[in-house]
Amino acid sequence: MNSAALHYYRMVLIAMLSLGLFASAFAIGSNASALTTVPVTPTPGASSGSSDGGNEVTAELPPPDLPTTNEQGYTFDLKPTLNADLDNVANEAPVYELRREAVTIDDAQALADKLGIGQPVTDRGDGTFQASGNGQLFVSTELIQYFSAEKADDGKLPTDEEAIGFARDWLRTAGLLPPDLGDGEVVSKIDETKRMIVVFGPAEPDDVLAAYPSISVTVGPKGVVVESSLRWATVVRTDVYQLAPAEEAWQTVASGQAYIEADISAANVDPGSDVKGRATFSDVSIAYTTSGPPGGKQYLQPIYVFTGKMTIDKKDGSCVIKAYVPALANSGAPVGFDVISWDMS
Repeated sequence: MNSAALHYYRMVLIAMLSLGLFASAFAIGSNASALTTVPVTPTPGASSGSSDGGNEVTAELPPPDLPTTNEQGYTFDLKPTLNADLDNVANEAPVYELRREAVTIDDAQALADKLGIGQPVTDRGDGTFQASGNGQLFVSTELIQYFSAEKADDGKLPTDEEAIGFARDWLRTAGLLPPDLGDGEVVSKIDETKRMIVVFGPAEPDDVLAAYPSISVTVGPKGVVVESSLRWATVVRTDVYQLAPAEEAWQTVASGQAYIEADISAANVDPGSDVKGRATFSDVSIAYTTSGPPGGKQYLQPIYVFTGKMTIDKKDGSCVIKAYVPALANSGAPVGFDVISWDMS
């Protein structure tokens, strides 16, 4: 990404924040609730032998949010096969609630002072606050966005390990390091602008597909932090839930009802084409994604991820393909993604 593109992205983000329009990039529009799902263990305090305890149910869970793909309008005519052992897949998994505390102007001012902004915070309405001075700061319940005024254009970029360390140390110094922060990862290195983007997710669960909750820190030469974006919540484990059988999840994939992610851009297929080929899935795992409306009650809930390789007829090479299936038996219809239709002949 060049400097012009970075500047454009920054201006768009500032405008969105100023209008209070910042929303989740993954949760794309469903307030519907699914059927109640029964947890594996009875509610604490209920006797295991009582009829009430064994039939206790938790709050209804919204359907899982999944990122939208297939903007090119492809249809798929694929023959799927499975080379993974489903017997080793877990049959239960915890669900997590995402909890956020509303911020006040005093909270925002304390952070601005910690970051050395040097100016009073202004209330922009809708629970959003701004300070501009020695850097820029935007604060809301959903997002903290910081832009440094410090220059960081000269010198060599740090190694990945060093960049992660610089990012974590900066969060600690700024008082923004959550106690449940997981390991960081360098997701982008831009040599032209001498920037490295480090992203942190929660410590538990450690395989979250959504971009929320997460913290990104942009590091330049000499470990200078030039930008940071925090979309964080306290991740609280609630109940352990019974999962739909892995065999049932595979049947969802095989019958063409799964939600698919596959990047076939290298195959040079025209938009809107009918893509024919084969898909061989060699691994199945449990990952997590958000569920629930942005700004409302949200969760991290488990989904099945079938991973393999896809080959396209009359094209060289292959690409990674992933099929996503809700793991909770009654989690409802997922939000997002496009359905591949399989040719089972």
